[in-house]
Amino acid sequence: MSGLPRLADGQLAHAVLATPSVGEAYRQQEIWDLKTRLAYDVAGRIRERYETEIAPAYASAHGSAPTSRHVIGELMAEDPATQMWSALRRSGQEQMWDLVAQSTARQLARLTDTAGALLGSAGSLSLDATVQVPAYLQTVDIHCMPTGYYRETAPDDLTAGALYDRGVYIYAAGQLGAANDDKGRSVIEHYLDVRYPDLAPAAILDMGCSVGHSTLPYVERYPGAEVHAIDVAAPMLRYAHARAASFGLPVHFSQRDAEATGFAAGSFDLVVSHILLHETSTKAVQNILAESFRLLKPGGLMIHAEYPPFTTMDPFAQFLVEWDTTNNNEPFWSTVRTLDLEAMAVRAGFEPGKVSRELIPTGRRLVTGQSSAGRIGLIVARR
Repeated sequence: MSGLPRLADGQLAHAVLATPSVGEAYRQQEIWDLKTRLAYDVAGRIRERYETEIAPAYASAHGSAPTSRHVIGELMAEDPATQMWSALRRSGQEQMWDLVAQSTARQLARLTDTAGALLGSAGSLSLDATVQVPAYLQTVDIHCMPTGYYRETAPDDLTAGALYDRGVYIYAAGQLGAANDDKGRSVIEHYLDVRYPDLAPAAILDMGCSVGHSTLPYVERYPGAEVHAIDVAAPMLRYAHARAASFGLPVHFSQRDAEATGFAAGSFDLVVSHILLHETSTKAVQNILAESFRLLKPGGLMIHAEYPPFTTMDPFAQFLVEWDTTNNNEPFWSTVRTLDLEAMAVRAGFEPGKVSRELIPTGRRLVTGQSSAGRIGLIVARR
């Protein structure tokens, strides 16, 4: 993929990308700059104000500084600078999706035709209209994306996938890499290649693949493997297949629920997911871990990559992170960071001595002041 053309901001310009016009690109860059400034400069100044003024005042009145993100949230809710930061973050998120939606709508006919022409050229696409979209995805439009992951408004619709691919790149200010694939590459480069350099899986499953950002690194790293990727959202899968095919990478995409995939027991050597768990529920996480156990061959490996738990960051960083829970339509964003995933994996069937939590480097910077910035958390288990 490294030899493919790129947009001016660095994103790989594959066949189904909703490429912006000059005017659209200019406005998208403005949102990119705003979000970056808020995430680093402004958040850093808010932390400084908290540490030099707000926390000392609280300690003077109560005998010690706050140790809970909830208390800090109550204090910062009254701070004008924090109110401005929060309002601009939400406004920037909504404007980002609006701008990407304009590019997507303008090119939707071309994208749909291109995706249709790529069917069967690499890998496969299997959709199942009987698959139910879980309630946790229907309750809100996750991270304010207006279509959600699953809504369709036209035959063979792939709007949600197009929005997500371009929107994620802008949201992360390019720090997920030119192909938005940093999470998959980080798991491979900083965990699998280090701990299991001789791993040669015959069959790999990526759960909750969305548009396949993190799936494709496994195809490149393990060319002898049959790679499957599943999601409940048909528009994401249509786009994912076309995107992978435009890169010439074979993936078997199918519409399935990670809680109950329908694959035969013992089908895979490696089961992975990347930032899936925080968009589900506690019950769903338990089911996904149990399904991972069922799907693995003896000796097979499970790796679910998720944002680091709250125990890896200080209370103020926790407060900053929790903004997405209350303001960015991520209702499970905070709860998943408090779960005992090791204990849940054991309840799913894995032996205690074969389960671990890991932190690995990732290319993306996180919120200023967060002690786990530049890392991603893994729940890992061997069958």
